Amino acid sequence: MYLDYWVSPDGKAILRETIEEPFSYLVAFSGFGRKLEVIDLDGKVLSEIRRLKLQEATSRGGHPDADNLPRDVAWRPDGKGLSMQWREPAQKGDGAPPRQDRIMLLAPPYDLARAQALISTEHRVGNVRYSRDGRYAFATLTKRGPAAGAARRDDIVAYDLSGAQPAPFVLKANIDPEDPLALPGEVWTQATANGTPFALVSADGSAAFLKGEGFKANFQPQPFVDRVVIRTAAAARLFEGATDTFDEPLVALDADVTRLVVSRESKTRHPDSYLWTREGGQMVNLTNNKDPYPEITGARRVDFEFERRDGVTVQARISLPVGYQPGTRVPAIFWTYPREFGDEKAYSRGAIRARNHNAYTPLSFLRWSDIWLTQGYALVYPDVPIIGNDGTANDNYRPHLIDTMYSAIRKVDELGFVDVNRIGHGGHSYGAFTTGHLLAHTPFFKAGIAGDGAYNRTLTPMTFQGERRSIWEAPNVYTDMSSFFYADQITAPLLMYHGEKDNNSGTFPIQSERMMQALTGLGKTAALYIYPYESHAPRAKENFLDLWARWLEWFDKYVKNATPGAATTAQR
Repeated sequence: MYLDYWVSPDGKAILRETIEEPFSYLVAFSGFGRKLEVIDLDGKVLSEIRRLKLQEATSRGGHPDADNLPRDVAWRPDGKGLSMQWREPAQKGDGAPPRQDRIMLLAPPYDLARAQALISTEHRVGNVRYSRDGRYAFATLTKRGPAAGAARRDDIVAYDLSGAQPAPFVLKANIDPEDPLALPGEVWTQATANGTPFALVSADGSAAFLKGEGFKANFQPQPFVDRVVIRTAAAARLFEGATDTFDEPLVALDADVTRLVVSRESKTRHPDSYLWTREGGQMVNLTNNKDPYPEITGARRVDFEFERRDGVTVQARISLPVGYQPGTRVPAIFWTYPREFGDEKAYSRGAIRARNHNAYTPLSFLRWSDIWLTQGYALVYPDVPIIGNDGTANDNYRPHLIDTMYSAIRKVDELGFVDVNRIGHGGHSYGAFTTGHLLAHTPFFKAGIAGDGAYNRTLTPMTFQGERRSIWEAPNVYTDMSSFFYADQITAPLLMYHGEKDNNSGTFPIQSERMMQALTGLGKTAALYIYPYESHAPRAKENFLDLWARWLEWFDKYVKNATPGAATTAQR
């Protein structure tokens, strides 16, 4: 049972990773046993590189054996063998020196005992890439200060492997990986014909290229490409996207990056490919992609922000229905998915990474789809930051959720687009979990939709979502975050759906079945649809069509055409 496989540059060997029995319903797929091997083209095993056993017990540091085994094993593009990172064995005793991390070469016949250490460093090594000819190895070194909890800083380093002692050259130093506005980009890679990645190096071998996201505080990122001289770290910007479009470099057409294929899009412009030439900075249109749904994707979208009661500034977007008439107020669907952050600064940085005001919005059949816009609804998608330091964010889950939604509703009311007496809430997975809480603890919404959710956190006792404490460490959090225990407070109609074969370890179908039993027993207005053969989200077209028919019928009845006074407005 293959997880993946990679063919060697000469086509004579295969690196494969497989999963192994026994399996378990208690853990996610990532906890299954797996084995990494090198085989020849006849399937004969040449070497076992790494084996991990099934890990059912929760371990916050990952698999207990992983730190002692080779990692990031990959073919080198120059054909010399396999590259890997492998920490040296730990030494016993109080005075033992820190373990060195190593970049290693495993040459044919792939005997681990003969792996050669090329680089040793006290810092953690990651993102290793080689130039096509194997002369340079590029890596990210993660550094931390001596004090507990010291901030992480990274260096991007190039090692010249042509000498007996590889010489390191720092391309970028002291990078704060948490600050998106200061990220210098990553070593730009392309791939050989059989998929082996290699780092782009200039034709004369003197420079590498860093490709970055170009995040901006105004949520209008400008991706870039920088040329960095390996031996001096002198940098020059070759390409930077425009301010009013999203221009993403896709492919370099030559070693010196004088020509690029760039994808260009905007909030109202369908993505197309362009040929960019460094001389003159010209952009020549290569494709003429057509938007199949221009009436829908051309709907007006308004990005806005609002301030929560605790002073946190939250980002959001509202998409207005097709044919919206200015000055009118329409019913709206709020669709949300909360996320946890250590503090307000961490949330602000996360929002900069996640939101792109220059990005095009294609039509999809997913839950937050613009299909709502065709039926006279506005679609509101606010962030819901749950904030708390040292892993305690969920201690604030309910107040931060309620305060966010209250403030978001007040803001869209102020904007004048939405009739706040006709709003519904929907969510999938953790968003479904959120829908249950909002209907139980707020009077804001006329009705709700919740898919493949978890409503009883005691059924997920060994951590969940962003929560890293077990139920025995934080029992009050688990019960307080279980809308099942507040089902008697739900007054708005709730439509639930669930995949019959949902194998997500936190959202087995019993979650919806028992919530439905509670709501029915309490005399609430509720429905549950179980979709055969589906897992944690619908995939079959007929099921998407069935879902949308039911969702629209539900919200048309209970939200758009709700009886006046059937639910309260957003007042406290």
